[in-house]
Amino acid sequence: MSGTDQIDLFGQLDLFGVYPEPEQVPAVQKASSDCSANGLVTFKYNPLLKKSIRCKGGVLFGHPEVMLPAYMKDPEFAAARELAAEWAEHAVRRKTQKNKEIIKDLVSRFWTVVDQVFADRGEKPLESRGRIPPIRPKGKYHDLDQVLAAVNDTYFNGELSCRITWSNRVGGLSFHSERKDPLTGENFHLISISRGYDAANCPFYAVAGVVYHECLHIKIPVEIHGGRRVVHGRVFRQWERRYIYYENWNKWHNEVLPKNIRAMRRHKEL
Repeated sequence: MSGTDQIDLFGQLDLFGVYPEPEQVPAVQKASSDCSANGLVTFKYNPLLKKSIRCKGGVLFGHPEVMLPAYMKDPEFAAARELAAEWAEHAVRRKTQKNKEIIKDLVSRFWTVVDQVFADRGEKPLESRGRIPPIRPKGKYHDLDQVLAAVNDTYFNGELSCRITWSNRVGGLSFHSERKDPLTGENFHLISISRGYDAANCPFYAVAGVVYHECLHIKIPVEIHGGRRVVHGRVFRQWERRYIYYENWNKWHNEVLPKNIRAMRRHKEL
């Protein structure tokens, strides 16, 4: 290579020693709080609204206007506003069975996104039923994303696909469920871990043990014996004992976790 030959930052040889002018990146247009991205649905805000949204049809050339709580004017709620706009477009149409199902799905996705914004802000989500809980994997003592990544790589060759969060329940149960993404509409597995594990007295092997246990519910299907569903069947138990710290985790789960749960119910520091 001659002294005039150069290599750019991407490892490409510039035979003439001259770099092309960088392309001008177009400025990203900020989401407007006054209307939807397609400009067809307008937004109005009412400080008296807290947990409801309203729709008025035929405002802009037949397109609807959506009344939202005043706090949704903030930039963080841009994705929620777009779902509200899509909901309004369907809400003003004829109420067919298919359209009703779409409306119901959009409403659920809308409030799930709103709840997640509050969670990301560190604020308490709005009271809701039947919606996905905010995904909050980072706890005070353990980061569940890191625990899941370690368990997935060690025991499932990194092939397991799921999301994980600390449970909002005060009780001691961890559980697995199937959910629908509020933005993409795709189904996904969600693992919820008891907050009794997010404690100063909880070693890494214990929280990794319960995460591994819940991962097995995704990996191993429920067995049917005599018409009865068996969740923790023979195959499940065989896999469960492959966890290298199974005995230690099981002992901590049965002896320490109940004490942590009782302390949580008395609002004591774990």
